[in-house]
Amino acid sequence: MEQEILNDVIREYKTLMEAGDLPAALPLIRQAAHWGDVRSQVLAADLYMNTLQDPAEALEYTRLAALNGDTESMLNLGVMLRERREFDKAFYFIQKAAMAGCTRAYEPLAAMYMMGQGTPRDLQQAKYWNLQGLEADPENAGLQRQHRVLEKAGC
Repeated sequence: MEQEILNDVIREYKTLMEAGDLPAALPLIRQAAHWGDVRSQVLAADLYMNTLQDPAEALEYTRLAALNGDTESMLNLGVMLRERREFDKAFYFIQKAAMAGCTRAYEPLAAMYMMGQGTPRDLQQAKYWNLQGLEADPENAGLQRQHRVLEKAGC
């Protein structure tokens, strides 16, 4: 797709969004997302999740953004898949986000290692990711709880 046309579509949907006309903007956002614009994919995922309350569409646009390298979308997709109990896929995307430096991925990744969700149970890996998370966010209550559980387990 010609970049100039994509830029025109993005400009137009931004103008419509600023005017508060989501119904007119949405088809353009979807078009830009399907043409591969990651920002539009993230925007579509957010709109479908938080404004339009359509989890199936949110999942699809989150998947597009994750597959196009957006690390926050990788984490969000992993969390969504984990909620659907698709642990193998969830682990893949959460681990990918963590490896890309998304610090919010450390807690769920440690939890998946602790519980053996989508991966063999590995308390050493759980401890590693938990400590990475605590280093990034020492006040995180979830990480602190995980840390206490891991210490009780002898890690």
